[in-house]
Amino acid sequence: QSIKTATKLKYANVVLLDVTGWERFPTDLLRKQFDDNPCHFINARFIVLVTRSCFFDDRSSVVKFFDDQGIVNYAIVPTPTNASDLDHDTFLFTQNRYSKEEIVVSLDELDHLYQLYPDKLANMHAFYIRFATDRNNYPYIIELLEKGRFDGIILWLLFHIFYNILNLRITMHLIEPSDDFDADVYFEMSVQRDHFQHEYYFHQMGGMCVSCPLKTDRYFLPHIFKPFSFGACVCLALVFVVCVVLKRFFPNMFRYELILQVLLRGGGTEHYQPFPARIIHTSLSFLMLFLCRRYVSNMISLISLRVFYKLPSTIAEFKASGYKLLVYEDQQKNLPLDDFRFMMLDEDEVQDGRAQYGALVHKHYCMMQQCSDAAFLLSPYFAENLKQFYTIQEPIVPSPYRLQFAKNSPLAGTISRYIGLYYETGLWQYLLTRHFAMQLRKAQSADALAEVVFYFDDFKIVWLMVVYGWLISVAVLIMEMLSKKMK
Repeated sequence: QSIKTATKLKYANVVLLDVTGWERFPTDLLRKQFDDNPCHFINARFIVLVTRSCFFDDRSSVVKFFDDQGIVNYAIVPTPTNASDLDHDTFLFTQNRYSKEEIVVSLDELDHLYQLYPDKLANMHAFYIRFATDRNNYPYIIELLEKGRFDGIILWLLFHIFYNILNLRITMHLIEPSDDFDADVYFEMSVQRDHFQHEYYFHQMGGMCVSCPLKTDRYFLPHIFKPFSFGACVCLALVFVVCVVLKRFFPNMFRYELILQVLLRGGGTEHYQPFPARIIHTSLSFLMLFLCRRYVSNMISLISLRVFYKLPSTIAEFKASGYKLLVYEDQQKNLPLDDFRFMMLDEDEVQDGRAQYGALVHKHYCMMQQCSDAAFLLSPYFAENLKQFYTIQEPIVPSPYRLQFAKNSPLAGTISRYIGLYYETGLWQYLLTRHFAMQLRKAQSADALAEVVFYFDDFKIVWLMVVYGWLISVAVLIMEMLSKKMK
């Protein structure tokens, strides 16, 4: 079989269109040619040669054809077809599709030829365009409770560009993907085309995000058993060895039991000992004091500070977090999730989870959803969810937000250029900052210890150790008393 090679399409910036062979403008023929195999950029400059009779009899068809094709830079040249037409001056004609202004320039007025290609997109004269999206995309586009009213960062940006710069008007439409609706601009509704893709990609990433139940369990056991950790045991062993060695080799200097004095604060009076012994004793005592204070401060912080847990903020941290990921069958088939197979619940675990938790299964396992939906569910509109869920900001399946303009839209280049200027000047970041500043959660107390969050269940292990200690002490006391009686 022959190998098919892809050729890069070449488009022209200047096009000469000669239709002088037709008395009527061949609209259908040219429309098919432009749709199947266009050879021009959407903002190319066209020079159209037509007969004088075609121009005067069928001028509206010519203008309508270029308007339908989204071509605004065109100049129509009526050419003479017989000797009698030579008596008339040759001129060039163009029309502004937005202001309906007709511009006629004679060839004798060469100084005014620049008027044929004015910037017709600088002022749209309150022209209405249709903006469509198939779903809410918080915080970029969201439909308000009042039907037909929308809000969002993308709309703020477009309204500023359309109203203040281009003098455009916009109508918003929330449509179904299957609807046959012809819009001028689409948000997150991209269609692959052979020509004139007309897409603009935003810097912000959307796609699929992971929402997880908020784990706020207090794991005190590792902190409570800190004195029995390997490092603490090594430190205590070194202190014990030092005390034994010093007592062994310097019995006259250390008159009392050094281990009792350092570890248990007993066994004699320190200031009756020689000066070197007091220096060593004080140093060891400071070491033990430091270890005790560090342990106590760690425990106090656990029962006092409001934020005592750390949540994964990146996908790498999520992989190492130990969370389980509930993924539906269609998501496994359509999304690249091979790197997360070890975290996914198998079919039996999914069925057990549904049987055990029912509709509340999402409160026990992480799940995937559109990043805009995840952000909306954790927005101030649903404040109660902030205490139950959180979303990893980094998408698990990233996809950039994008606009797609209609195939024959002359606005694609102009609007994309202005959005790019908003990025370069920092105005886009200002819109984001302003939005999130308006939606900020309530600030936490400046003094973290002013509000102690402490419950009996949080320190259950402490009470168990105390009670068990008492029981063991009582048992030892009873055994000692019984042993004395038996003697």
